[in-house]
Amino acid sequence: MKKLILIFFIAVPAVFTSCSKNEPVNPEDSRYVYVCTSNSAKTYHTDRNCSRLKNCGQEVLEVTRKKARENERIICSDCDKRDKKSDKDTAK
Repeated sequence: MKKLILIFFIAVPAVFTSCSKNEPVNPEDSRYVYVCTSNSAKTYHTDRNCSRLKNCGQEVLEVTRKKARENERIICSDCDKRDKKSDKDTAK
């Protein structure tokens, strides 16, 4: 019975702390990103000068990537493409 209780207390928190929107766990979760505080905003941005972020009519906050993902934000597609291109360029 003790083993069952122990398994329960280990497994349940793991389910509730999984990343939002099925994004993989990333060591860059402590990296700072930018979010628009508008109720309709659903993304986070890795570039403060992202053209999509400039459309924000509310305040822009700097938060950790982990915090943005905990609030069910997904990466902006423009920022994602830019980051992937940058990674390819540095790998050469």
